[in-house]
Amino acid sequence: MNLTPTQLDLISKELIQGGIKYQDLYEELLDHYILAIEDRQAQGQTFESAFGEVHADFVNYKRPARAWDHYGVWKDYTNGGVPEFGIGKLQAEYEENLRGEISKRHWQIMKSYFRWPTLVTTLLVGLLTFQFAYLVSRQYFVWVFMACVLTPLLMLIPQTIKQIWRYASGKQKFVNSLKFNAVSSRLGLLFAWVSVTLNLPRAFLDYNIFREGPIVLVALLFCFYIAYSLSFYQLYSERFKVNVA
Repeated sequence: MNLTPTQLDLISKELIQGGIKYQDLYEELLDHYILAIEDRQAQGQTFESAFGEVHADFVNYKRPARAWDHYGVWKDYTNGGVPEFGIGKLQAEYEENLRGEISKRHWQIMKSYFRWPTLVTTLLVGLLTFQFAYLVSRQYFVWVFMACVLTPLLMLIPQTIKQIWRYASGKQKFVNSLKFNAVSSRLGLLFAWVSVTLNLPRAFLDYNIFREGPIVLVALLFCFYIAYSLSFYQLYSERFKVNVA
């Protein structure tokens, strides 16, 4: 039995009130609710009874004996204010697990560039980078370097515009996507490395790697950031799935 728009709206409101803040997790939970409720209705339960059972499973997710609130938003402030049970707890675990999966997969992609047969392509890119470093004037190194670094950021712009447009047009409930946020966070590590590469030698040694460093070192840095940009694109193109319950 298909659920009515009114019933779907009720489920949606309960999820939002429960603290869900990511569109992809919202859609996954909504599908989970619908399938579980329809399965119970097929066995003769009313919508109210089926919804109550399904919703209770999520509201009481890892609920401690002392907890009392309906939506599971009790916060253990000794644990950074993270919800310790209910839908909020489920969301926090989902986010942590997805970030872990994405981080693990990112390093797997990077390592794959140094395994056969992809290693051949990596070596060819390295040789081209080395030739480039010899032929191009050093005053342009920083610009080329920044282009390599900013390329992953440019990849995110179309998806950002799409999410804002879908939210503004009412096609989705949230602007944020958990996968988008988790993948984007990988850029933080990239920018941290860039900052160290550019600023650390300059701050302590008054030394500019791109203007004064060995060509081999500059070529290796270029090669690394090209590989990172490619890995980011591959990571962003993949699908990730974490079971919610």
